[in-house]
Amino acid sequence: MIISMLKGGIGNQMFQYAAAFALANKHNTKLKLDINYLLDKSKRYFRYTPRDYALDVFNIQADIATAKEVAQFTVPRIGNKYFYHFKKRIFKNHNVFVDASLKSQEDFFNLPEDAYLDGYWQVESYIKQARKYLLKEFSFKEPLPQYCADIYRIIKNSNSVCVVFRRGDYIGHPELDITTLDYYHAAINHFQDMKQHCRYFVFSDDIPWCKNNFTPKNVTIEIVDQIYTGPKAQYYLQLMLACKKYIIPNSTYPWWAAWLNDDPEKVVIAPKKWYKSQPVDVNDILPRDWISL
Repeated sequence: MIISMLKGGIGNQMFQYAAAFALANKHNTKLKLDINYLLDKSKRYFRYTPRDYALDVFNIQADIATAKEVAQFTVPRIGNKYFYHFKKRIFKNHNVFVDASLKSQEDFFNLPEDAYLDGYWQVESYIKQARKYLLKEFSFKEPLPQYCADIYRIIKNSNSVCVVFRRGDYIGHPELDITTLDYYHAAINHFQDMKQHCRYFVFSDDIPWCKNNFTPKNVTIEIVDQIYTGPKAQYYLQLMLACKKYIIPNSTYPWWAAWLNDDPEKVVIAPKKWYKSQPVDVNDILPRDWISL
């Protein structure tokens, strides 16, 4: 059995699921999800944005792990928080693997068939071979609601470029506040050099800022308002998937829209750097056929 600990927003949860799915598929074993970290709404003593379990918008096969199943590997994060941390100091983990401890794709697929995965697992090579299965796993349970039909049709019927600005909890973040307007202008210049007439659809968690600050010249901009986000951000994701090209920031949420898009002619532009202390020039999260700036 493979258990994946879920944390973060929908994009992070999708990576945690996808990596665990790929490993479980390799071993032909069950996959379970530990969502107790998400359920714990107690105060954290570090920079933290509370998130809800979001993978129930997809047709995933995995079940939620029970406390008994989690306890085979580590102390379940349930009950009194202080008692939980006390038990964590006493009881040893069994087959708990953290992503930062692995050095290669080979290391990942050499993990045992009984394993608890703790981390973010944002390496494309871990999930690439499972792509055809993940396209099914991450298909949406429900179609877009009727009020999204017009904007979906406009996106689908144009040479659409999905432009995503991630602000919110990234502003002032010690590691993630790095994607600048210069990056977006360089990406637009790339599409203009291709001599294609594109229509740019802007998605963001800060639409007012985009309206005031993202004003490139000689291009058609359409703002996709946050009324189209959806209760768990699934509508925004479905609209992003309808685009033909992508300019994404260092954020896993739009990364998944670009990666799940099955158009063989899609073009994706992404930043080389995903966090300030990144030790390599181009982050391992990026597929080789994407353009990195």
